[in-house]
Amino acid sequence: MSVNARKERIFEVELSRWNPSGTNPSAEITLPATPYELADALERAKINGDTVYSAEVLSCKLDYLPQFIAPDANLHELNHLAQRLSSLSAWELDCFEGMVMMDAVQTQYAPIPVERLINMTHSTEHCQIAYEAHDDPSLGKFYADNDFVPALEKVSDEVYEYLDFGKIGREMREGEGGVFTPHGYVVQNGEIAAEYHSGDALPLEKPDYAVLLRITKGHFNDPAYDNETAVFLKLPAGDAALLQAVDAVGAASPEECAFSSEDCMAPILTEKISDALYASEGDCYGLVNELAEQLRRIHDKHNILSYKAMLGEAPGDISLEEALDLSLVSEDFSVIREAANPADYARFVLSKYCIEQESELFASADLDGYGSKLIQGKGISLTEYGVLWSLTGRTVEQYLDQPSQSLGMEMK
Repeated sequence: MSVNARKERIFEVELSRWNPSGTNPSAEITLPATPYELADALERAKINGDTVYSAEVLSCKLDYLPQFIAPDANLHELNHLAQRLSSLSAWELDCFEGMVMMDAVQTQYAPIPVERLINMTHSTEHCQIAYEAHDDPSLGKFYADNDFVPALEKVSDEVYEYLDFGKIGREMREGEGGVFTPHGYVVQNGEIAAEYHSGDALPLEKPDYAVLLRITKGHFNDPAYDNETAVFLKLPAGDAALLQAVDAVGAASPEECAFSSEDCMAPILTEKISDALYASEGDCYGLVNELAEQLRRIHDKHNILSYKAMLGEAPGDISLEEALDLSLVSEDFSVIREAANPADYARFVLSKYCIEQESELFASADLDGYGSKLIQGKGISLTEYGVLWSLTGRTVEQYLDQPSQSLGMEMK
C-alpha cells in the first residue's frame, strides 16, 4: 500500500463505450479520483467528446446507494458525488441515507439524479436522527418520552403505560415523512439545497501541471515542530516555486519537508512517486521534477498515450529512473486506439486495402486468429489504451534492458 494518503474510496465504477462493431471497450476506476485518473479511465474505455457510454457502479461503500444511480450518469458528476460523500461525518452519512430513502419511498425506488444526490450532501443540517427508534412503537415512545407530543403532556403515569406507542409513531412518521434506516429514524425539516447544478463538475480545461505534489512540514513526530499546514506544488517547477512552497509550510529547507504525489499525467506513476519521495525523504525531488518536464514534453508532442501504454507493459517494480528512461524513447512507439484486441487489429490492418464485400469477409473470417498471427513477433502489444506498436521492432522490455543505449539514441 502506498504511503500516499488518499481520500476514502466510495465507488468502484466500470465505464463501457457503445461500439457498433460489437467490441465494447471498458475500464474500471475507483472514485473519488484525480483529474488525470478520470481522463485516463475515459481514454482506456476509448471515450471522448460525445461518445455514448455507461458508468456502472460495481461496488460502493454505501451498499444501498448503487440501485439509485442510473447507468447514464456522467463520470465527472459521479466523481463529485464521491468527493462529497468522502468528506461527510458518520452522522452526516446517516442523514444522507435517510434523505435517499425518503426519495425512494416517494418515487417507488426509481433512480435519483446525481445532481439531487450531490445536493443531499449539502442538506444534512436540516435533518434529525432518533437513533433509538427502529420501528413505529419505539418511535412513538421516543416522541412521548421527550415531550414531542403536546397532547400527552398532562397524561398521568397510570394512563401513560396503556398508550398505543405504535399508533403514535406511525402517525408522527406519516405526518413528517420520515423513514427508518438501519441506524434509526431520520426526518428532514427543510428542502433539499440547490448548491450544485447539473454540469458544474464538468472540467473546463485540463490540469496545468504534469505532477502535483503535496508538501508538509517534515515527519519528525514532534508536536512542537510539526504543523498540519499543506501546500501543493505544480511540477515542473523552478527553484523559486519550490522554496516558496517550503516557506509556506513553515520549514527552513526542503530537507525539513515531506513530499507526496497527489496526481500525475501518467496515473500509474502517482503512488510510485510518493513511495520514492517518502523512502528518500525528498532527496529524489529533482528526479521527479525532471520526469514532470518529460511528461510535459511528451504531452506537447501528443505522445502521452503511447507513454502510458509503455508503462503498462513495463514490470510493476519499474523505478522512477527507468520510467524516465522510457519517456526519452516514447517517440519510438505509437498506439492504435481503434484496436482493443487481435480482431480489432486485423480489421485495422485490412481496412488499409480496398477489399470487395469487406463486411462479408469480416463476418466470416477468423479475425481474432488472423490478428494474433499479425501481432506475433512484431514488437506489438495489446494494452488498455490500444495496440502498442514499436516503430523500431524493439519491445519495452528490450529498451529497459539497455537504458543507456536508449538515452544515447534520444540525445543524438
